[in-house]
Amino acid sequence: MQDLNIADAGFSYIIRCVAAYYEGTLYFFMFLAALAFCCLYKKDSVGKRMRQIFLPQFILMALTVYNPLFPVALNSIFDINKEYYRFLWMSPVIICIATAGALFTEWSGETAVSGSGLHKTDPSDADMIKGNTRRVLAALAFSCLLIAGGSFLYEESYIPSPNIYHMPSEIPKISEIIHEDADTEYPRAMFEYDYQMQIRQYDAGILLSVDREQYLRALTGEVDYDSAMEEGNYIDRLLAVVGLGIKIPEDRFASALKHTGTEYVVVSTKGGLIPYLKEAGLTVVGETENHTVMHYEPREPQVFEKPDYSEVWRLTPQWYDFLL
Repeated sequence: MQDLNIADAGFSYIIRCVAAYYEGTLYFFMFLAALAFCCLYKKDSVGKRMRQIFLPQFILMALTVYNPLFPVALNSIFDINKEYYRFLWMSPVIICIATAGALFTEWSGETAVSGSGLHKTDPSDADMIKGNTRRVLAALAFSCLLIAGGSFLYEESYIPSPNIYHMPSEIPKISEIIHEDADTEYPRAMFEYDYQMQIRQYDAGILLSVDREQYLRALTGEVDYDSAMEEGNYIDRLLAVVGLGIKIPEDRFASALKHTGTEYVVVSTKGGLIPYLKEAGLTVVGETENHTVMHYEPREPQVFEKPDYSEVWRLTPQWYDFLL
């Protein structure tokens, strides 16, 4: 989502989002076909129930998450990169396709037994065999369609993917470099804006020196050389150098690293900041194709400890605990 912008993509925005999250658009069109089948299913009781479940849901989705204009309005109210509403895109699709597959398989067998559509009171053994055969063939055909629309589970001998969140390929490598070099379980790091936004979604074990709102404040022009030079304004110093490329005196930047407990700085290799960062006391600990990971050794590194909530709940929860 970070590299998708409706202002640039226009009405192709939703197609690009669907292609990214469904690994192509085939599953989306399968969802439309499954929706149509569920709504047109001939059994009155079942067909009515399917329409009640899936049709209002699809109309709501068509007006919201599948509407390319909706993210613009939503982003003016919520942070769409923070609110994980994108999961709403996938769950109805999975349920609808699975339901349609079951109904289609059963319908294939029923048509074989009923013949022209008039149900026989006592179908023959031949009709039953014919119906079961059609059910098996329909299930196989539907399974083949699902396989063709997705990724083969054992395509790479079932090696767990290090990048299941569709992040840039360098993000997992940078995370690995930092954790291998760090002496603490939760190292603190500073990134350029794009990677700052993405690493927080990929690796919760890396603490960020600057939060998202502070970074956006810098990008909107509220941070400059003068604000970075103000006494005690350590966050603005990090933002000025790493986020905006403003080179303040090296000792001022080093003091910001020290006071914020920042151990790692990740910058573009071709960005021109590496010589400056070396002068500020940082050393290179790893590189990826386009980024360099640099380490700052504070005199007294800050150790982050997870809060202990063990006393919040009783060892033996009671039914009324949810009221507390």
